[in-house]
Amino acid sequence: MVVVDAQFIEPYTVDLAVQRKPAVANLNGNFTIIDVNGNMMFKIKDTLFSFHDRHILYDANEKPVLTFKKKLRSIHGRWQAFKGDSTTHKDLLFSVKKSSMPKHETELDVFLVENKEELECDCKVIGNWETKSCSVYAQDCSTVLAEVHDRQNITNVVHGKDTFGITVYPEVDYVFIIALVVILTEIKSYDVLKNCGKLLKEKAGEKELMQIGRFASGGRNWKSIYVRKTTVEDKILENISKTFG
Repeated sequence: MVVVDAQFIEPYTVDLAVQRKPAVANLNGNFTIIDVNGNMMFKIKDTLFSFHDRHILYDANEKPVLTFKKKLRSIHGRWQAFKGDSTTHKDLLFSVKKSSMPKHETELDVFLVENKEELECDCKVIGNWETKSCSVYAQDCSTVLAEVHDRQNITNVVHGKDTFGITVYPEVDYVFIIALVVILTEIKSYDVLKNCGKLLKEKAGEKELMQIGRFASGGRNWKSIYVRKTTVEDKILENISKTFG
């Protein structure tokens, strides 16, 4: 199954580790993708202060392979992925959105660019993200293309709470799968922020809401500016606990 490029397909199962890096000062990117031997294959960097929340996936030689961003004014929080570092429609490869009628805790619909009508999705991501247990299915919802798991099959990687594994099955574009998993991670981060917002409305005044809102959006008024939104949910909860607990 080629989505990004045929060079990212192998005739055997590919096991990868994804490490999430919270600090913008980390030059290796917000996410690093490592093979079973501990070699870095890709890194993903976000564009600071981007209204579209744009991320670029680079290979080990710093060549941009894929760009994905959140689409503005999308009811179901749609994300779009493009070739290289482009964001033009002619380079669109696929899009991802939350399922309109989900039957599972985590359920995303994936549409390839050729699917103009979008009457049915081309792939689905289904599972429970809290336990890092998700699967990517083909259109028939029975053929498993890849699985996300909690650090299984990873031996040469430093483990941590922000490290998880991906198993990509033969003949499946593993960069496509990596992008789906990172998009899922970002969607879940936004869900946490929304829940934090509800809690803040109950506990914080207008002034505190504005301050934390500036922090969450990367505002320069906070001394914690060098902490990006990859850990902002933890920082918000920490601030809630210290200020209103």
